[in-house]
Formats: sequence, structure tokens, C-alpha cells
Amino acid sequence: MSRRTAAGAILSIKKLSSTLSLSSWVTIGVVLSVLITTASVLALVDQFTRSYARHEAEARLNQLAWQMQDALDRSMGERYSDVKLLSQRPSIRQAKDPERMRAVFNELQRNVPNYAWIGFATPDGNVLAAANGLLEGQSVEQRPWFQKGQKDFFVGDYHPAVLLEKKLPVMSDPWRFVDIATPIMGPDGQFQGVLGVHLSWTWARDLAKKLLNPANDRYDVEIMIVRDDGTVLLGPRELEEKKISIDSFKASLRLPSGSMRELGEDGQHYLTGFARTGLNSEYTEMKWSVLVRQREQIAMSGFKDLERQVLFVGCIVGLLLMALAFFMTRRLVAPMNALSAALERRATGDHSAEIPIVSTYYEIQLLSTTLSTMVQREENYLREVRSLNEGLEQRVEDRTRRLHETAIALQQALDNQRENQIRLEESETELRAILQNAHDAFIAIDEDGMVLEWNRQAEQLLGWAHKEAVGKELAELIIPFEQRELHRRGMTHFLNTGEGVVINNRIEINALRRDGKELPIEMTVGYVRRRAGHLFIAFLHDITERQAFRNSLQEMALTDILTGLPNRRAFTEKLPEAMARAMREPQQMGLLFMDIDGFKGINDKYGHVAGDELLVKFAERLIDAVREVDTVARLAGDEFTVILERLHSPADAMGVAEKILVSMRRPFVLTAATVSVSSSIGVAIYEPSRHTDQDALVAQADKAMYAAKRAGKNRVEWNTEESPV
Repeated sequence: MSRRTAAGAILSIKKLSSTLSLSSWVTIGVVLSVLITTASVLALVDQFTRSYARHEAEARLNQLAWQMQDALDRSMGERYSDVKLLSQRPSIRQAKDPERMRAVFNELQRNVPNYAWIGFATPDGNVLAAANGLLEGQSVEQRPWFQKGQKDFFVGDYHPAVLLEKKLPVMSDPWRFVDIATPIMGPDGQFQGVLGVHLSWTWARDLAKKLLNPANDRYDVEIMIVRDDGTVLLGPRELEEKKISIDSFKASLRLPSGSMRELGEDGQHYLTGFARTGLNSEYTEMKWSVLVRQREQIAMSGFKDLERQVLFVGCIVGLLLMALAFFMTRRLVAPMNALSAALERRATGDHSAEIPIVSTYYEIQLLSTTLSTMVQREENYLREVRSLNEGLEQRVEDRTRRLHETAIALQQALDNQRENQIRLEESETELRAILQNAHDAFIAIDEDGMVLEWNRQAEQLLGWAHKEAVGKELAELIIPFEQRELHRRGMTHFLNTGEGVVINNRIEINALRRDGKELPIEMTVGYVRRRAGHLFIAFLHDITERQAFRNSLQEMALTDILTGLPNRRAFTEKLPEAMARAMREPQQMGLLFMDIDGFKGINDKYGHVAGDELLVKFAERLIDAVREVDTVARLAGDEFTVILERLHSPADAMGVAEKILVSMRRPFVLTAATVSVSSSIGVAIYEPSRHTDQDALVAQADKAMYAAKRAGKNRVEWNTEESPV
């Protein structure tokens, strides 16, 4: 090739690319990279925050639905207990004194105003006695509660009033009831009649107002109680006693609780939490669906504000990065422009133009030095090329003839190989399709632990794309850091001995995702011997939901539902652990045993709902009065315990007990009233040298508490062989 020809080629290339210089291309490339990166990060942050906001909103609505369901179940349990206790009263079982029976009914109705009617019907269906004398002497023989209540305890579903509607006071809402009835047997075992209670539906409305109206005021949520046939028993006025068929209601018939996004009957999208009542109660007929929903636009309003802020900040950062990229590119490409200008002059025939040696940075210095050397060698190279061209044509002809003969033989061999290859590729394609569409993640590795295969489910489960995972060590991709060395030793042991605890077994382990989070999986590993070594194949299955279910069951078994404190079972596990720590350190440990003075009076006067509220507030003050290292538990009813660890002396336990007494003397502000109660506390000290067992320590604290009650309540009593310091 002559210099004139080379110069012409360079000029042609320059004409084709004259619109933009190298610095412009680099600047455009960097700016585009910044734009794409910024846009990708903003899109990823937007998607994550949107998903997180929706998940939090659904979890909040599901919690509200569960609280309403729990309140309904507990309240129905209390009504169940009331009727059972009432049926055992001697005056009711004898059924001979209507006035005395009426007085009992009136007393219960005053304590529980939601009992709209309480009465006793004789075997012939006539009302013998009733609260306030309503319906006395009238026949209820055809009423379902009387017919079914003759055989067994009966709880009737939501229904309108029939006989009572004209006799009860006029209300803004029509009277609706839940019936409770039970047969009454006399002291001699003879059937005396049926005890019936009509629970007013205002009971459910009061529960909804008490538990969920604060959430409704704050978040604009709608609460509905729906019967199995789709009838709305409690909810928005325009929907009550009408049937609905929305997705959340259908889901509540299959699942005990949950949440979802759905399209409402008004055409708007809602986030809905749901729960199912009556699943763990003795009155299995009372199964309602509790739905708590909120318009998606309101639920996601906070996300929209965050989205605007993220977009604004992202745009500002992107502009700053583009400006910086433009400036840096211009500085870096300037030496290349000087070198390019010198090359263009030489290409046009200006042999006097020298290639400058640019020393701005190492790469451009190396390039300019190399180009200068190449120019000096150009003449020598061209002379050698001319001499070689003279004998090249003959040699090319000889070589061409030999290549033609070889090509014919090679084509025949290739045809046979292609046919075999096609059959092999078809089999491989079928196998890959099966593995790619498998429900479990499939991974194949060689005996060095390098990934050979990685199906679609593995990409979704572990976050690594196929092209990213293949060729990398499996331990670096999915094995948690602290277990990698154990994994490698296990592989080496199996290759040396053929024995391993993982091979051909199904095990549950944690796998590491690409985002750094650990994922519980069930893994099955097999292997195949090959001529080039072993091939290991593994199937991985996500068991996150299975483990979450196990953990939730364990947590529920150890937690008191009302107060959220550890329950009796958790207490019996934590006390031996605390005693063991005290023995190891060694240090003294204290146990406080207490209950609420006057708790039964609060229950009797204001009802069980007020009693439950008092228990919750008592537990909150108890937690505030002790240290974080101490353990507070609720055993049953109004009985509580506190495990005091790391005591320097018995006086420390007495000081904590006195602090609790002072805290409990302050009035408790309940929904029904403001009440004042106190507590009786028994103190027992565990000293490792005495080898006291768990039961003995609990008995000492319990005995001390009863001593405090006998001594006048609202005090602390000590139970030990030695007096406190």
C-alpha cells in the first residue's frame, strides 16, 4: 500500500466522521451514561418505595381488621360466659319465682346494657319472667332461639326484631339482634325451660367505634362486618343489609386473615385488610368476615410526596454529574486532538510534520511514542512488502489447490458431524426447556464449585441473571460468608471419600441473595460422574412462608394476646434461664408476684371491656417501672410477675417493688371511667448458693403476695429465711 493510498483512506474516514470529534463522542457517551444511570436509580427507588408503601398500608389495614375480629370474638366469649353463669343461678334453675328471676335479669341488663332482652320461657313456649317484664305471658314457641335452645346451647346470627320491635324504645337505627339461648335443667335434672338473651347489634357498633373510629378519623377507612351470604351487617349506611361480592370478601371465606388491592363497587381501587371471626370459639355458627378498606389514593398519598422529592433531588444530581463529565472529558481528550492533527498532516503528504510526544498522562504518552516509532519504521516495512509480493502469487496458487482438496474432504466430515450435532442440540434443547420452566431453582456446578447452569427460577429466587452467575463460584454467589469455608471443606471431603451429608438428602438452609439478604430454602443435591469429573445438580425451593408460619405460631404461643406481655408458658421458660444466669455470674435474682387490688370490682361495675383496658394500662405502667433487663409476664387474670436480674442486694428488689406500688397508685383513666386501684406484691430472692428450684421460688413469691393481701393490700411483703437489708 502506497502513502498516497493510505492518505486517501484517512481523508475518506475523516469526511465520514467530520460531524463530531472524539471529545464530542466521549462527552455524549458519558452524559448519556449519567442520564441512564440516574434514570435507572430513580426508577428503582420509585418502584421500591411504591411497593414498600403499599405493603405497609396493607399491613396496617390487616392489623385493624384483626383487632376488630379479636374484639368481636372476645366479646362473644364474654357473652357466652355470662349466659352460662346465669343458667347456673339457683333461682333460674328452680324456675319457680318469677319476681326473683326478673330481678336477676334486671341486674344483668344494668351491668350489660347491650342485652336488649333477657327472659325465661317455660317448656310450652310462654315467657315466665323477663327483664323489665317485656313479653311476659306471651308465646315464643315459634321463635328459632326457643326451638333450638331446648336441645343445646344456641347462638343465632344477626336478624331483625319481631316481637320486641314495638316494645323497645325507638332508635335512629332499626333494632337488630344476635340471639343466645340455653336449656335450663332443674336440680332434679328435669327440663325447666329455655333461657334466652337478645344481644343488641349496637354492641358491634360500639366495638367498631371504640377500636377503629380513631383509625377512620385519621386514615379515612371503611369498616364492614359481612355474613357468609355477602350481607353487610355493619358498614357504610348505603351498604348495610345489602349483599356484596368483592374480592376481599371472597378471600376471607378461604383465609383466616390477609390483605389485598381490589376494585370496589364504586369503580375505585381500594387496599383492604380482612379477618375471619369465630374460627377458634365454641360458637362456630357465628362466622363473619371483617373488612377494613381504604382508597388506594389516600393510602399512597405519603408515597406521592416522597416520589416528587426523589425526582427533584435526582434531577439536580444528574445535572451536576453531566456538567462535571463535560468538563473532565474536554480536559482528557485535548492531548488526543493534538496527536490527531499531526497524523492528518502526515496523511495528506506533509512528511515534515512530526508526531508530538505528549506526556500529559501515561496512556497518551505511550500512544504518541509508539506512533512516532511506527512512522520511522514505515519506509522499511514498505520495502520489505514489495520484495515479498514478487513470489507471493505463485505460493498462493499452490496453497489454493491444496486447500481445495482438503476442503472437499473436510466438507464430508462436517456434514456427518452436523447431522449428529443437530440431534444432540434437539435433545439438549428439550432438556433445557424442562429445566428453564421448572417451578424450583435449578443449578449445576462442576467439581470446582463453578456454576454451569442457572435456570429462570434461580434468577427470580436469587437475583443473579444467568449470564452473571455462569462461570462464577457457587459459594461466592449464594452461600452466606460464615458458611463458605464449611461448604468448601464438605465438597473436598466428598470428592476424596464419596461421602457427604448434603448429597442425596433434602435439607433446609439459608441462601444469600444478590441484594445481600438471606433467604430460607429447601435444597436437594445430586451428582453425576462424568469423564471429566463430577457434575453436581441442585434444586432449591423457597420456604420463606413455611418458616414465617412456624415463627408466628411460636410467637403466638408465648405471648399474652391482650397485653402483649410474655404469657405463663413464656414465663416458665424464662425463669429457669434467669436462674441459670444468676448461678453462672454469680449474682442474686429476684421474683415479684403481684395482682390488682379491687380488679373484680372494676369488672363487675364497668364490665369486662373496662377490665381488659385496665389490665393493658397496668401492664404498660409495670413495664415503665422496671429495667430493660427485667422480664414482665402476665400469668392469668390480673396476676403478673417480674423477674429481676443482676441484683446487688435484696434491697434492690424491694426498691423496684416500692417503685411499682407508687406508679400504680395514680388513677387509671379508662374509657368508661377514671378508677383508682392498688397492687399487692410478694418478693422472693434467689441465691445460687441455696440451690432453690423454680417451683419453690414461685411458691415463695406467691405466698408473700397473699401475706401482703392479708396485711391490708397495697403493700410489699418479703418471703425468705433472712430479712431484707
